[in-house]
Amino acid sequence: MNIFEKFNNFLNKYFVPVANKVAAQRHVVAIKDGVVATMPLTIVGSLFLILNFLPIPGYSQFIEASGMGRYFSFISTACFGIIGLVAALSVAYRMTIGFGMPEMALSNGIIAVASFIVTMIPTAVDGKIDMGYLGAKSLFAGVIIALISVEMVTKIIKRGFVITLPESVPPAISKTFMSLIPGVIVISFWGIITAVVVNTNFGNFHDMITILVGTPLRFASTSLPGQIVVVLITTILWCAGIHGATIVGGIMDPIWLENTMHNASLAAAGIDNIYSNGYIISSGVFADMTMKLGGSGATIGFVLLMVFRARSKQLREVGKLSITPSLFNINEPVIFGTPIVMNPLLMIPFILNPLLITLVSWFLMKWDIVKIPFTVIPWTTPPVIAGFLAAGFSISTALLGIFSILLSIVVFYPFFKIYDAQLAASENEVEKEESLESLLSELLLKN
Repeated sequence: MNIFEKFNNFLNKYFVPVANKVAAQRHVVAIKDGVVATMPLTIVGSLFLILNFLPIPGYSQFIEASGMGRYFSFISTACFGIIGLVAALSVAYRMTIGFGMPEMALSNGIIAVASFIVTMIPTAVDGKIDMGYLGAKSLFAGVIIALISVEMVTKIIKRGFVITLPESVPPAISKTFMSLIPGVIVISFWGIITAVVVNTNFGNFHDMITILVGTPLRFASTSLPGQIVVVLITTILWCAGIHGATIVGGIMDPIWLENTMHNASLAAAGIDNIYSNGYIISSGVFADMTMKLGGSGATIGFVLLMVFRARSKQLREVGKLSITPSLFNINEPVIFGTPIVMNPLLMIPFILNPLLITLVSWFLMKWDIVKIPFTVIPWTTPPVIAGFLAAGFSISTALLGIFSILLSIVVFYPFFKIYDAQLAASENEVEKEESLESLLSELLLKN
């Protein structure tokens, strides 16, 4: 048994079962789906934020003089400013569906929102709540409040502590009364938590979660070693045939989103986009530009090689089928069509390629050679264009995208050549056998 077979056996025995359990875990699914639900807000907010940075001579002076820039800021601030609250609602909604209680999803979302507001009360000054806690700074708090609230409601309902009305009562009314007692208990619970935390050095629940949970996670996510671990886990899971981006995204998306909102706030304040000014490199867009360039494993270079350089029929066909999806960062046809899954030869560049692109991109941004993304854009935005838009129409980030594609081609090329030659030779053997069989059949028919 060679080293690659041992590695595959190890993955199947120890790694795959754990990964499958994580992928199906209802809390992870709820967080992933709930955070995804905030995407419309972040995209709209990002759109109006980058409208302040159009690379047109005299444009910045025009929008400032006309007042348009002020209104652009209103919209972006409004969208970014409620992300924490919306996350609490959407995570609670998705979590309830995960428990198989879709009829309770909306009411549980409302309970989570009310609990979220209750925990904000200590931030009030002169009777006015600090609205800053509705946004990304409370994203972790919102997710935790949602998960705990739904867990509590579910347990209360299972124990029968609900008001049950006759069947003649309209469903909309009976469902409302069913959530009444759980709602009172859950919201009261968060009121008690708030009263306890306010007497500590944390001051309020949101700041406590930011310090105890958000800070360690943010430190791990904003470090280069943390980013490398993310790349390795994502690509290794894919090599085992598991959707690594979905599993890792379920954990990292809230962290990446908060990092992006942090960068957006700096950009909105007019702070120069350089690493030393506090901009955070690690974000969802950074992952899309590096390890997911053309899809997980940054396979865009491999696809281009298959389209323009492949001699084997299999790779040529896979390349033709994959080129269009790859332009929108979808590469399942590549991963399963070539295949990369459980293919020792192609697993090497699939893991190595995004690591190299991540390292190069990280240091170019840290050294202020390339601008850091500060907006959220759809993950299906084509390579090069994604970086150009995410960093506020940055030429340097677009050039980084072109360089990353070229680097992807270079990394994949030697492995592609070997694999293509193997497939071409195998296809030639098959064609020879088929030709020989055809010739023998003709001779037999003539006799």
